[in-house]
Amino acid sequence: MSRNNTYTRRLKFELVIYLFSEGATEVDYLEQFIRQNSKTENVKIIRRKICSDQIKLTQSAIDWAKNNPLQQHEEIWLIFDDDGKSDNVKQAYTMVDSSKYKINIAYNKPCIEIWPLLHNHINNVSNQSQAQRKLHEIMPAYKHDHSPYFDLSKMPDYKYAVTQAKSWETSLNGDPEYTSSKFAGIYKLTEKIKNI
Repeated sequence: MSRNNTYTRRLKFELVIYLFSEGATEVDYLEQFIRQNSKTENVKIIRRKICSDQIKLTQSAIDWAKNNPLQQHEEIWLIFDDDGKSDNVKQAYTMVDSSKYKINIAYNKPCIEIWPLLHNHINNVSNQSQAQRKLHEIMPAYKHDHSPYFDLSKMPDYKYAVTQAKSWETSLNGDPEYTSSKFAGIYKLTEKIKNI
């Protein structure tokens, strides 16, 4: 069978997401989010690649898209953070823009930890280590290096998080996402899932 497994084809999901991400945190969070929102029969995530290098991850998504034409209900998503590598991020966006493939990007700056912090009305972190420390205060079990999993019970205000993320995007006035001082692009994917 091709890239879809028998289970995926049999259920005919409304949305199949081929996910290319920097780590397991994003995949685990999205799978929890799908369950929390009762979307397990509507949305399927298929992890394609995990790689901490934004350029290699982007090239993997482009190569995969080249060899796997998408059906109408399928999408490719890249999730990566700035992690202080702004030049790599800019190059990754350029690669996607110059490819002929529809690849969505959920970019987060300074890092993915900004997303659960926004759920707690914390939006004043400026770097990855500060964000990780703040998140550990809210979720003591969270350890970026060896237990990088979000506790959804400690992410109480989804609506605020989305509103703040949209506000940061609007403030760019059409400038590229990577030029923002803070960004939580993962909201684009969670909103898509939530509204299926």
